[in-house]
This record gives sequence, C-alpha cells and structure tokens, in this order.
Amino acid sequence: MSERRGLRARVRLLAVTLGIGLLGCGERAQEGERGPVLLHVPCVISAPMVQVAAAYRASHPGVEIRTETAKPLAQLAEAGGEGATGSVIITMGDREMEWLVSAGAVEAADVRTIAINTYPLAVIAAAEGAPGADELSDLAGPAVKRIYIEDPELSSLGDRATQALKELGLWDGVAAKVVRPDPNAMVLAEVIAGKADAAVIFEDCIFAEGSTGRSVPKTLRVIGRIPADTHSPIPYQAAVLSGAEQPEVARAFVEFLATPAGREALKKAGLEPAG
Repeated sequence: MSERRGLRARVRLLAVTLGIGLLGCGERAQEGERGPVLLHVPCVISAPMVQVAAAYRASHPGVEIRTETAKPLAQLAEAGGEGATGSVIITMGDREMEWLVSAGAVEAADVRTIAINTYPLAVIAAAEGAPGADELSDLAGPAVKRIYIEDPELSSLGDRATQALKELGLWDGVAAKVVRPDPNAMVLAEVIAGKADAAVIFEDCIFAEGSTGRSVPKTLRVIGRIPADTHSPIPYQAAVLSGAEQPEVARAFVEFLATPAGREALKKAGLEPAG
C-alpha cells in the first residue's frame, strides 16, 4: 500500500472508530432554501472563531452559522452535521488538512490559509510528577519515561514538536518514550493521572481548561516552552467539506476570511491573519 493510500486508510479508520462517516451533512435542503453553515472548529481556537462567525453574520444577516467544537484530531467525527446545507472545517494546521484532502473530505483547491498560529508549544507535567524533569533537555533523561506527542502524520502539533526536538538535539533520547494519545483524550487530565510523565501541547490549552486567568493550574507545571524558531510555522486553514449541501453558501464564508473585513475580524478575535 502506498503512503498516500495508507494515510487515507488510517483517516477512515479514525472516523469509523469515533463512530461517524467522513462525509455527509444530513438532510438535503429544499431547492431554493438557504440552510445554516456548520462551522467545525478545533477547540484551541473555538472562542476566536465564534467571534469571527458573529462578525460575518452581522454583515450577512440572512446567513446562519452554527459552530461545532472538537479536539483537533477528533474533528472528522464532527465533520457531518445534521441539517447543515454548507459545512466549513477549520483545522489547527496543515497536517490535519492534508489528511482531510487525502481522504477525499476536502478538495485541495478549496483549501485556504486564514491565520498563523501564535500560541507557543510547551511541554507540561503533573505538578508532582517526573521529579528531576525541570527543563526541555531533561526529556531525554531517566525522569521521563512516557511522553505524549500527537502523530506527526495527522497533527501539526505533533509534526512541529518532532521538528523542534530534532532541532534541539533531543529526539534520539526521546523517540523511544513517545506515546500517541487517543484523539479524544483529555491530555492534561491524563498527565495529572500519571498516564504520561509529560506532554507537548499548545500552551494556551492550559489556560482554556480550568486555570484562573493566565496562571498555570496548581495541578500542572511547565517543563519548558519550545522556541518558535525550532519548527516551521503552523497555518490555520479553512475549506468547504466535499459533502456539503449548498457549498456556495459555505464557500462565501471561507472567501470572507481572506477579505479585508475578514482579516480584521480575525485580528479583533486575537488571531494573526495570514498574508
């Protein structure tokens, strides 16, 4: 099996495991009826994208946008929403979009880069876990035995984490310790529970899951932040799902994101517009 076919099979297996097909957007809208756009958003940027969707609705009062939020690697399970006549998916990076294209869920020509990730990558541990792991270089030492890093073939986070650890000269000492978390796993909770000694995450996930303000929860600690210059940038991307009903309604939203008004909406929501 070729690499491309193997990746497609893995994506389809992920969708089946999570209990839903890759494509399909529920009941077909009646001819001439404009249904809602179902916007599939990764949890890390759900709040900003809800703000962007609200800005679009304000200037397009006849369009309804519903948002569905999921963890980045579980988005295929949310890609088909009942009652939607147009479906748009926002991915946390290019790797996610690449396997959507490979699976036939998205046309490559429809993919648009809308923003660039500015959330730092960080390595975290339980507050009382992995004693002796106090900086990134300690990941290769004896204190750390299991490290959660997402699959780099499916995850931009996993891909850039792998790039960075290689650039920092740590990969050879880390590779044998890497464990791939379940797509639906609550990674912070699993680290706190001792299922992994450390995990690479988007640092803002710490603040999104139960912390006060911008302080790290008492149950966690940051071993180190991964320097941005050790990995390539992560682009947030958008595309219309191939199975969308009334795709022109969904495509209009994607195209809006690249207009001056769309870029301003992204900026006001705290994201860095692409280009």
